[in-house]
Amino acid sequence: MSFQEEKRNSIKRYLLEKIRNQDTDYIKKTMDNFRISVTTVKRYLKELLDQGILEEQKQSECGYRLKTEEYRFVYDASDFLVEDKIYFQDILPLLQNISKEASAIWSYAFMEMMNNAIEHANAEHVSCYVKKDALYTEISITDDGIGIFENIRAYLEKECGYSADIQDSILELYKGKLTTQSEAHPGEGIFFVSKVLREFAIWSGQSVFTAGRYTEEKLIQSHLILYYTSLKSIGTMVVMKLENDTTHTLKEVFDMFAPIEEGFVKTVIPLKKVCPYGEPIARSQARRVVYRLEQFKQVEFDCSGIDFMGQGFADEVFRVFQNKYPDIQLEVTNANETVLGMIRHVKR
Repeated sequence: MSFQEEKRNSIKRYLLEKIRNQDTDYIKKTMDNFRISVTTVKRYLKELLDQGILEEQKQSECGYRLKTEEYRFVYDASDFLVEDKIYFQDILPLLQNISKEASAIWSYAFMEMMNNAIEHANAEHVSCYVKKDALYTEISITDDGIGIFENIRAYLEKECGYSADIQDSILELYKGKLTTQSEAHPGEGIFFVSKVLREFAIWSGQSVFTAGRYTEEKLIQSHLILYYTSLKSIGTMVVMKLENDTTHTLKEVFDMFAPIEEGFVKTVIPLKKVCPYGEPIARSQARRVVYRLEQFKQVEFDCSGIDFMGQGFADEVFRVFQNKYPDIQLEVTNANETVLGMIRHVKR
């Protein structure tokens, strides 16, 4: 690809991103970002309209929207459902004109999440919604079953012997390696799918698990609106989003967390998300956080958004747990000086 062609594609993508997000200053921002005239911006707009990528929409803030293809499938769970046939027969034909990396990610992510809906949900119906425009593909999988968080909560109480709530279920999903059917599944699917996608969310019982490189609340809301109008009940809804031209690969993610010669050895704990009621303060919080972490060789504690860490929490993780499992590498990222100071304090 020549420099000029690369620049033209960059201008078009920038324009489409701004219009997709209904940024009313899209013309000026494109002019300023690429140092081009208003006439040039309007020429690109006309090209996108002529190509059928954009379409006029007077009621929108920008006056345009990306042309979108939408498809919906509903499956009866009493039929013999298999995720690979669903993917190759119904979904793959819709995923044209995307990068080979995106195609590989979608085949992995869709089949992992559809298998969960088929084998874990105890549902009567499973449905799938595909939404695709020039920039992104979004896929949601919804069932009317028991609900993933409730299923994990009940498992934790029965098999692991402690009183659990929905937030405990969400915490275990962030860790990975938890499955309610250990004889058939290793508990890795959600962890790795969430890491390879741009946006990933699970909605169940009014609670949300979010991961991926980005996740916007409006993504979840847009899919919820669709299903609220078409289903009597939602057990679990998985929402996934990926750039059509992504260059990220499955291998990059697996190499980061599960090198082929070692297996699934690293996990990441986003402390702000697993301590939804406030800062990480108490030992009881810490004990839930470190539960099962001895299964890993490396644990990263992401402290983004954490202003303060209590002495009891820090002591339980970085002294008590670390002394018990000295071979496990505990890594702290995105921490402010207050948090780092508390960790240094308990280590001393």
